[in-house]
Amino acid sequence: MLSRTERLKRARITLMQGGVIGNNLLNSQIVESWERCIRIGLDPHVKPPILQTTDYELRMLREKDELTHRFALAEMHSLHQQIAGSNFLIAFGNAQGTVLDTISDSDFQSSKAAESIVPGAIWAEDQRGTNALGTCAAEGRAVIVHGEEHFFFDHSDVSCFAAPVMHSDGSLAGVLDASSNCSVRNNHTLALMRMAATHIENSLFFAQQDEHIVVLFHSRWELLNSVSGGLASFAQDGRLVSINQRGREILRGLSVRPGVAFETIFDTRFNAALIEMADSRQPTLRDLLGSQYSVLWRNRHSFEKRAIHVPSLSPSSVVADAIDQNKTNSAAPSYDLGDGMIARDPEFCRQLARIKSSVQFKPPFLVLGESGTGKEVIARHIHNESKRKGPFIAVNCGALPEHLLEAELFGYVAGAFTGAQRNGSEGLALAADRGTLFLDEIGDMPLSSQVSLLRFLDSSEIRPVGGTTAKKVDIQIVAATNVNLEAAIENKKFRGDLFYRLGVVKISLPPLRERSDFPNIVHQLMLEIMPAQTITSDAVSALSSLPWRGNIRELHSAILQLTMNAQGNTITFSDVTFSLGETPENHQITATESWREKMRSEIAALLGTNGNNITQAARTLGISRNTVYKYVREKTSIN
Repeated sequence: MLSRTERLKRARITLMQGGVIGNNLLNSQIVESWERCIRIGLDPHVKPPILQTTDYELRMLREKDELTHRFALAEMHSLHQQIAGSNFLIAFGNAQGTVLDTISDSDFQSSKAAESIVPGAIWAEDQRGTNALGTCAAEGRAVIVHGEEHFFFDHSDVSCFAAPVMHSDGSLAGVLDASSNCSVRNNHTLALMRMAATHIENSLFFAQQDEHIVVLFHSRWELLNSVSGGLASFAQDGRLVSINQRGREILRGLSVRPGVAFETIFDTRFNAALIEMADSRQPTLRDLLGSQYSVLWRNRHSFEKRAIHVPSLSPSSVVADAIDQNKTNSAAPSYDLGDGMIARDPEFCRQLARIKSSVQFKPPFLVLGESGTGKEVIARHIHNESKRKGPFIAVNCGALPEHLLEAELFGYVAGAFTGAQRNGSEGLALAADRGTLFLDEIGDMPLSSQVSLLRFLDSSEIRPVGGTTAKKVDIQIVAATNVNLEAAIENKKFRGDLFYRLGVVKISLPPLRERSDFPNIVHQLMLEIMPAQTITSDAVSALSSLPWRGNIRELHSAILQLTMNAQGNTITFSDVTFSLGETPENHQITATESWREKMRSEIAALLGTNGNNITQAARTLGISRNTVYKYVREKTSIN
């Protein structure tokens, strides 16, 4: 039996002589690629062309599918950590075979092969012959192209491993590629590429199916969130919208084409399954062939919105319409961070994307933003994204006296100071080992404590107050403040070196008044506070015009007040203007005044024509009788 090297050598000779290559010499995937190259007229005797896009074209290609590009970059960094030092280059290309980004080891980066695998390089199979990135893009399936398996001999000094990345609709989103100039054909690398590609696909699936209910399923509970889990999205009527490749494999033998009903796949009705998934700690589903799966579901808001029907002043004034006006296509970035905090605002989503792509490097994060913008929620999001096994520990640096802050952070030995506990204390930094230490209100930290914090950041070692020995810890640091630290540095209230050490990754949270997803936030808070109540788009507009100096925290309190005071199941703009016509600082807004005047005139006109019939006026305007009474009393007091 011929060795693999000998078979490849014979296949290469046959190719150069224009003969027919049998599958007994080469992997059928390589044979098929070579045949495609010959059919389109590529000549294996010539030097392949080197094709490169312009910088402008590359920028446009990256922006064309920014969501996929962002998820790919994050996974590339994670993948590089796994194979770093093994002389590899990792590339991500689009569906047409153009390289969008690369990360490489320094050794490979200086090699000849790396010179042609750069951002903007075109590696489409019909231009560069058989190669992993281009062939994977052409076929939509994973491939290894090793050495002389490349169509052009000029590429024979490199081995390439590529796996496709699919959109949630099954179309090709891009190709993840690893290239090496080493001589070993390592199938393990291809397995890593497939896993990384699946991670990207799953992230895309959740983002692109945000408007639908996504069900995760697997025969084993502990593997639900792994790359071997199935994902399927369902519309609110229970019809299948999309399913990933792993889901198709798990449900083999059942019809899983888009549009089929939930009940044609599983042995329970859609509504009953949703209730089970919402109420049970470990819900299960059984398919019509008898297989049982552990399940989880995402996008709970899609389920809850099904029960919401908003009577309003006009058909277009329900909050769902306000949301529709602000949402982009189904592929737009969207995050649900919990605690009533969602993100569809592009700037906010960009900040969250930076967290995803950076957290694996464990840099200190500095979260900046006004009070109430959700800095602690973001800190917890960073902790969750880091997948660290230790706890999340929060400390308010502005709430502790100066003489106690250092002891609280780093602990103290017995008798270190008056009032110290008899057995001493380990401190919050040690308690956060292998987890995250959240330093809130860092701008209010005393200068003396800043020195100790800086020393800890440089060494990752803690030494308790009064102690002589230090201990090394592994902590993700997240600091937050609403203070202008640069101004504080100028005023000698904050150390510049600590600012630069903490701010390796700065996350700036936009204030609520500047966010384009305000209606979405209102809707989410309504669902959490009082799911049975609804709000008209006029009311949302009234809310959006307020300055919200307390941001989401203030909005939460305002909506709670509105739900308690509303007359009925719908919050109208008149409810908003009467309850919240003035901000907490007693500054009335012009827009609210104009709405008040409009409502006054409409009520006055109606009462003047219907014989002061308050019930009829309320019914005509779609507001409560109490609201009409309020306007009447207000008019009487003014007169």
